[in-house]
Amino acid sequence: MTIYADATRCPDCRAVLPQTPEVCPVCSLPLTGDTAGALFRTFQEADRLLGSLRDQKRPVALPSVATLPAGGRLDSIEPYPAPRRPAAPIEAPRVTGSSVPRILLSLGALCLLVAAVTFLAVAWGWLGVGGRTLVLVALTGASSGLSVALVRRGLRLAGEALSVVALGLVAIDFVGVRHAGWLGTIDDAQLTFATGVAVATGALLMLVATADRPLVAPAVVAPFATLAAGLGAQADVDHLVPTVVTVAVLLGWGRVGTLLPSRPLQVTSLVVGGLGWAGLLVAAVAQLEGLPITVAGYVGHLDGWPLLAATVLAVAVGPVTGMRRGVDVGGYAVAGLIGTYTVLMPVLDNERTAMVAAVLTASALWVGLLLVAPARLRPATLLPLGGTLVVPSVASAYLLSVAATAMFSVGEPFSQPFDVRIAAGATEVSPLLLLPSALTIAAAGCAIARLVIQVRRAAWLLALGCAAVLGVFATLPLYDVPLAVVAGILVLAGVGGFVAAESMHGSAADQVRLAVLVLTTGATLVALPSDLMVSLVLLVACVMSAYLMVRTDSTGEAACLCFPIAFAALVWAGGNVMGVDEQVRAIPVLLVVGGLAIWRPQVELEASAAFAAALVSAASVLTADDVSVALAVYLTVAGVLVTASSIVNPSRRALAWPGGVLLAAATWVRLYDLDVHVPEAYTLPSALALVVVGAWRLRKDDRSATLTVLTPGLALATVPSLLATLDDPYSLRALLLGLACLVLTLVGAALRWSAPLVVGAAVGGVLVLRELAPYAAQVPTWLTIGVSGALLLGAGITWESRMNDVRRASRYVAALR
Repeated sequence: MTIYADATRCPDCRAVLPQTPEVCPVCSLPLTGDTAGALFRTFQEADRLLGSLRDQKRPVALPSVATLPAGGRLDSIEPYPAPRRPAAPIEAPRVTGSSVPRILLSLGALCLLVAAVTFLAVAWGWLGVGGRTLVLVALTGASSGLSVALVRRGLRLAGEALSVVALGLVAIDFVGVRHAGWLGTIDDAQLTFATGVAVATGALLMLVATADRPLVAPAVVAPFATLAAGLGAQADVDHLVPTVVTVAVLLGWGRVGTLLPSRPLQVTSLVVGGLGWAGLLVAAVAQLEGLPITVAGYVGHLDGWPLLAATVLAVAVGPVTGMRRGVDVGGYAVAGLIGTYTVLMPVLDNERTAMVAAVLTASALWVGLLLVAPARLRPATLLPLGGTLVVPSVASAYLLSVAATAMFSVGEPFSQPFDVRIAAGATEVSPLLLLPSALTIAAAGCAIARLVIQVRRAAWLLALGCAAVLGVFATLPLYDVPLAVVAGILVLAGVGGFVAAESMHGSAADQVRLAVLVLTTGATLVALPSDLMVSLVLLVACVMSAYLMVRTDSTGEAACLCFPIAFAALVWAGGNVMGVDEQVRAIPVLLVVGGLAIWRPQVELEASAAFAAALVSAASVLTADDVSVALAVYLTVAGVLVTASSIVNPSRRALAWPGGVLLAAATWVRLYDLDVHVPEAYTLPSALALVVVGAWRLRKDDRSATLTVLTPGLALATVPSLLATLDDPYSLRALLLGLACLVLTLVGAALRWSAPLVVGAAVGGVLVLRELAPYAAQVPTWLTIGVSGALLLGAGITWESRMNDVRRASRYVAALR
């Protein structure tokens, strides 16, 4: 049996190895190190796979000797084809056997009902009173009894069909009895009530008669018949007692379905009961709309008893029907919502503040119930909690919008003194409700999250603390208070959160610091009308971010992202306070943030520094007296800083290119300001720098291609001049450019460098053609065509000759032995 991982033999020459060998004594193969260990582990894996294949071996039936062909060679025997599994026959779509009786019985039941209606409409007058009674009783009783008998004999589908016929005949019977005058003078509502009761009773009798396996059709029909009876009873009365009784009876039908048991009856009664309950709720609210809702009338005269009845019915869904799989919890949830607003109904039409305060109190109570309720009943509190939180949430949004409007209408940025005050506006809801509303909403959010995840104490404190700060912060602008008070509260809250985060660890500390960032940003936006106020806020923000910048974790990265922006804003606002000219405010920003980027070459710090420097530099340039001079100065400073970073930090060598572009741009701006329009003044310095860098690269790396490292500089040096000579091909520039192209071509040919050869030849060729252009128009057309034809003919002859040479060489090589 073959073994690949054999530690006693060389893996290459299979020679026997001595004890603890370092190399093979026969083939000198190294046997130590990581490579040798990896090879031995690979051999072990091969042994394992080979063992698995050995376990899967099966005996193979060989052909008999009599079937061997002449010569007796086994390898000449064609292998037997593998047996194919017969394909499963594809059956054409057809009606299943169980569907046929369903179709036939459904059509039969429909035909019987149509025949009964036709008989009632056409043949009713042929019979006397006795004949009519006999026909009605005989048909209804026969179909009902036959339905039960067929079910007991195992013919369930036939029994279902006849049960539908029997229940339909019951409804038809009452219509016929009414026309016969046996029921006296009754209206449509009374007929509907009587028919519904009769059909529901008949369905109940059929369900009881087939209790071992209840019929489906009566189970579905009975709740709808009950609802129809309830609608008939409710039509002629003003109170809602019939509707309440109807919903209660439908719940009783659900209980019957649980006891039999009959799942169709359970589901149908629950759905139809929900429809009846919704109608009861709408009717109860409609009755209260026309009444003055007072506590005396609501409680003393029982004006709200329909809503109370709807609440009780919702609570009773689960216990009465016996359906526990979420039905009881859903009923409790709906009852909690309706019951809450039933209790609060007398105050909903009162003054807005009282109404919001009452609903907010109910929301707080539901939050407490969510926290202390058993685990099984906690989902039942979500619906009433959410339903009651709607009112304080809408009121809070309204107050926040008023507060935001008041704060942001104080004045334009840097236009107001430090002691500016907020002009408060009137509100329909008391501003004092904003703080408790924020706390309740935050507590509700934490309580709901507690159902899914574990909410730690720190998360509770953070959520409630942020809600408290937001509540206080948004309440103050609704009164006549100084703007500095609002900004100060946000700053103090941010500093407190910053200090608290230093004593925390992990995600909790990160969440608190994120909240501090939000608070500080909000304080900055609030303080914008006053330059001194926003300067103080930004000073605090810079101190906090500078303190965190020295860290190497995600907190330090976030601080590096925030500090340049905060510092740039601080310099601009502080410069406005101290009266510093706007056109020089960007200089300290460039020096500080650029120095930080050089000191700590980190992507977050560099990106933020570039953004802040570009923003504040643009602002300074746009406000300068001489825009071009200011632009050149800022481009020079930025180019020096970027180039210095590429020199100091080895990982930022690539920054030399944008640094060079910035310095070149500064030179171009200055040249344009001096009315220098010669293109070589703009291009030759940068081209010379690129060529020098490319030559240095060629000297350091012999494998570098001249087309890669020299072409950018040479193209920049020649192409702009070439474009300038197209309008004036006989100028001194054209002569000098032609000489330069000649030198480049000769140098490239001598040094075997592709870049100067290609650039010199290409630019020189275009220049020569431009020189020829005025004279080319004077050449006769026939001469141009003749020269072109000769050139094409020569190319064709050369091509064919080369092809013949290739064929001849191929034949010669093929003839070699």
